Amino acid sequence: MKDLKFIIRFSKPHQFKVAALLIDVVIYVSGLLAAPLILSYMIDNVIQGIPLEEGLVLNIVNALGGIDHLRSNLWIGGLLVITAYALVGFGIHRRARNCGILSETFAENARNELYNHMQKLPFRYHKMKDSGDLLQRSTSDIDTIRRFLSGQISELLYSIIIIGLSAAVLFSRNIPLALIALCMTPLTFLVTYIFYKVSKKAFLECDESEARMMAVIQENLNGTRIVKAFNQEIHEIEKFETANEEFRNLLYRMIHVLAIYWFVSDLIGTIQIFIMVLAGIFMAMNGEITVGTFSVFISYESMIIWPIRQLGRIISDMGKISVSIGRIQEVLNEECEDLESGIKPEIIGDIEFSHVNFAYADATVATLHDISFRIKAHTKVAIMGPTGSGKSSLIHLLNRIYDYDSGSITIDGIDIRDINKSWLRKNVQIVLQEPFLYSKTIKDNIGVAVTSSFEEIRSVAKTASIDHVIQEFDQGYDTEVGEKGVTLSGGQKQRVAIARTLILKSPIVVFDDSLSALDSKTDAAIQKALNELDYPVTTLMITHRINSAKSADQIIVLDEGRVVQQGTHDELIHQEGIYKRIYEIQNEGGDSFE
Repeated sequence: MKDLKFIIRFSKPHQFKVAALLIDVVIYVSGLLAAPLILSYMIDNVIQGIPLEEGLVLNIVNALGGIDHLRSNLWIGGLLVITAYALVGFGIHRRARNCGILSETFAENARNELYNHMQKLPFRYHKMKDSGDLLQRSTSDIDTIRRFLSGQISELLYSIIIIGLSAAVLFSRNIPLALIALCMTPLTFLVTYIFYKVSKKAFLECDESEARMMAVIQENLNGTRIVKAFNQEIHEIEKFETANEEFRNLLYRMIHVLAIYWFVSDLIGTIQIFIMVLAGIFMAMNGEITVGTFSVFISYESMIIWPIRQLGRIISDMGKISVSIGRIQEVLNEECEDLESGIKPEIIGDIEFSHVNFAYADATVATLHDISFRIKAHTKVAIMGPTGSGKSSLIHLLNRIYDYDSGSITIDGIDIRDINKSWLRKNVQIVLQEPFLYSKTIKDNIGVAVTSSFEEIRSVAKTASIDHVIQEFDQGYDTEVGEKGVTLSGGQKQRVAIARTLILKSPIVVFDDSLSALDSKTDAAIQKALNELDYPVTTLMITHRINSAKSADQIIVLDEGRVVQQGTHDELIHQEGIYKRIYEIQNEGGDSFE
């Protein structure tokens, strides 16, 4: 029932197609069952002259002109059979159409809902999950359900209805022979139940293995440059072959289970037909049943046996969709970020950290300890420290990519937890160390987050010191950057990302070591342009360069998650500590530190 509710939920506004499918299948089955019955009555009652008992059939015969009229016009019986099969064709057409509408509506709605939900999940969730696994849930798992709805759900309705109606007709014609005709059915259902249990487990293992294989592909495609730079092609091929072999072996196992089921169910069905035919011949020879009744049993026996056998495949697919629905719901049940509640104050840019502590969910020790400092609005602050000192973690707290554990962070005196998250992130922009560019033009990448004129786009490109480079491209701002900006150098991608951030004119801008890919001359040009912006901005800059930091109004030095120094360049170079050591190293010709 939970799976059915899930399917109905994502089938709107066409969820009533399930009821329409039921009607379609009834029309289809009625025609299919009517044809052998018409032939039976034509053989027994019209041709052989066996009298009809009072009832519906006699009334229909009389309405058609009576027995004698039908005997002299056998074409009427043929026309009735053709009409019955015409109903079958009409039911099949309607069933296919409604199945298509239902399945494609479900797939579209489910993909949209899953994608929208993933967009609203917190960053910590995406950090823990393989993108290949999420991709597989968004494609293969949804497609598994779509395929079931496009064919198997109507087959399920067909099997249930035709088995029930066929059994009812057989018992109405001859109870002993009907019992013989269905004697093996309990065994078939038992085999089907066992197959369902085994196949469900086998499919889950296959599905998870496919997700791992897709994760390997995704990781390799994302890291193509690293693979080639370190000559790791052979290693990556072997890693994929291992994952692919595991998937193949599990798929073989599932196919083996399926083959065993088809063999056993075919054997049971054949034995049941053989037993019924022998019994039917014996009873017909003894006059216990008519030839017409025997023909009905022969026709209906296959209508019962093969749908029961087909139920095994349908139930197997039900196991598959149960697994797929579970995997999709696992994502949908994850709690989204609250992006709606909270106030939307005008943000000036005065920032204060007060005794802030933070630890990642999977960490055994805290990342930031008792962090306290204040940044005045419209000033530039440099944040420095060794690798792993907590610089990036600190700025990710500022726009609530992560939430701090204790203490407080305020902007303009307002705790950031009281500010609407979407509003906060709109006003606190971060240029990441590893920028992501869309597979669009340079112009589209710069203006991706806001509607801007070409003049505005070019203006921020000049500030980011990238305009003159773009002008050298054959297509200029219409140059396609390729997937993840692969056609641009690291420094060019950084400058495009900086321009994309600046066009939003946010009051707080953070550079997460995003100037490190630039040469000193370009770095200085960008910083000079930032100082000349035509709107007030508070700038935080993570850097390892003294030349970048010394022009800041304030420098904050972190070490092992603690603030160990604060002050201006002139103040800190006269203090013993990390900053002075960096200064001395870089003045001697170095450029970075660990």
